[in-house]
Amino acid sequence: MVLRLQYLKYQIRGLNLIPYFLNHPKDQALPQRLIEYLEAHLGESKGEIDLDIPLTWAPDNRVVKALFATLFSRNYSFMPRLLTDLLDDAQLTELRRQGIDSLEDFRLWFWRYIQDAYGGFFPRSKRTEALNKAGQILRLDFEIVNQLLTVHREDEMLLYRRNSMPTAETAIKGYNYEILETLFYNSDSVTLLVSGTSLGSTARVLLKYTKRYGVLVDLESADAGLRVTIAGPRVFFGRASSFGWNIAQVISGLLRDASNLDIRLENLSIDVILRNRKYVVELDSESLPPLLPSPSTRPSEAFLDSKIEKQFFWSWHNNKFRGWDIIREPEAFTFGSHLIIPDFALIKNDFRVLVEIIGYWREEYTQKKHAQLAFLKQNGLKQMILLVDTKHRKAFTKAPYPTVFYRARGNRYEIPYGKILKALPA
Repeated sequence: MVLRLQYLKYQIRGLNLIPYFLNHPKDQALPQRLIEYLEAHLGESKGEIDLDIPLTWAPDNRVVKALFATLFSRNYSFMPRLLTDLLDDAQLTELRRQGIDSLEDFRLWFWRYIQDAYGGFFPRSKRTEALNKAGQILRLDFEIVNQLLTVHREDEMLLYRRNSMPTAETAIKGYNYEILETLFYNSDSVTLLVSGTSLGSTARVLLKYTKRYGVLVDLESADAGLRVTIAGPRVFFGRASSFGWNIAQVISGLLRDASNLDIRLENLSIDVILRNRKYVVELDSESLPPLLPSPSTRPSEAFLDSKIEKQFFWSWHNNKFRGWDIIREPEAFTFGSHLIIPDFALIKNDFRVLVEIIGYWREEYTQKKHAQLAFLKQNGLKQMILLVDTKHRKAFTKAPYPTVFYRARGNRYEIPYGKILKALPA
């Protein structure tokens, strides 16, 4: 979830933005009080609950608003009443006899009734008459008919808890995470330093998420672990933070997977764009707060691959040209300080040739890719083939690796498999 910017509490010191986080147990009194307040009003309508009262419980109501937003995002909701909440068994039986099983059914019945009895409209002076006549048909009192017509209004919705009762600690961790995700959303790039025992697996997870959400990632080996830079292609696609949501989803996915990966976030740097000004958020292992990422709501794994990747993989997998097999995203390779995970590896006996597909990139990024490929060649990566969209032919005619060009034909791609085979070891 992304908070409203007016809920974001922070300080500005020069070009640095310092967000306000909560700590447990030091700051637990406020979230605990908010939880108790919501629990005390469960089952009441929104119109009956004074949600302005808690805003006076802290010197800065931005924190209260952000905590409220976090709790409603994760644990609580205002939901409309059900027909079974409003009528007794006899009344429900009568409505079902007339084909009404829900409040939606009732509203449709009522508007059909108004269409037939009043030509689709009745003046305010005839409202009582119309509701009384509807009640006579349905054997319901005027008050009940009126309630059924107004129960969907926001003030009539009831407060529910969607899952187990939160604690002050989970509320604080959730709040901290929502603050960070809001900063990610308003960023154009994020750099993080990750330590742990499974950096190769971490790189694969990051590649998965960056492919899914269409952002760019640079992976670099560092003394303390893996340095990762995630950026939206702002120089290609419009406003500075237009890919902030995508960046937020990548980091959210990584943080959700962190415990399984056995990794630790050591440092985090966020280039934030707020009100057309750029600031930097710098957090180290001491200043990073405890976090509780929100559950994923994104598409299934089937969304991960581009069309060209899917076609290339399945065509090669099904045909195994000249005995060469194919695997997706082989293990990470480190060359100098660079860590890469190619798209595919072609394997036959003791030979392994990596394949990198270059598709949507703009000119600025192809220049960067050229420099990376040259670095890899100079540092010992010999066996690689580039499969490049023909629209980038000019930029890749002098690439340091064998290059084969493909082109789009409607919903399919023309991939010259014969040229790829010629580039493979004999």
